[in-house]
Amino acid sequence: MTQATRRRRVLIVEDEPALRLSYDRAFRPRYDLAFATNGAEALEQLEQHHPEVAVLDMRLPDTDGIELLRRIRLSHPDLPVIITTAYLSIEPQLKVLDLPHSGYIVKPFRLDELGARIDAVL
Repeated sequence: MTQATRRRRVLIVEDEPALRLSYDRAFRPRYDLAFATNGAEALEQLEQHHPEVAVLDMRLPDTDGIELLRRIRLSHPDLPVIITTAYLSIEPQLKVLDLPHSGYIVKPFRLDELGARIDAVL
């Protein structure tokens, strides 16, 4: 497969089954997807799947997204991370903590908006 036809690897960290299903249906034709339902799985998938971009939900059952983003930055400092959140107030917190990210998108959002964000960082 050539570079032009190779499907880009995307890790989606989301604990809600309905959202994972929606993401899978929308993005499976475009990307090589891996999913994680919590922080521990996300860290495993980073090493196994070698994503080129991660989509990270801020609310996870075993950790909060801020802590997971910190851990991702330690092991993968240049990985583009798109944050999904239900809270508008996340940006000031990320700036104060100096946690680099590739943007965030507030739920609910259209899947094509998320796809455009992913494409923009790939």
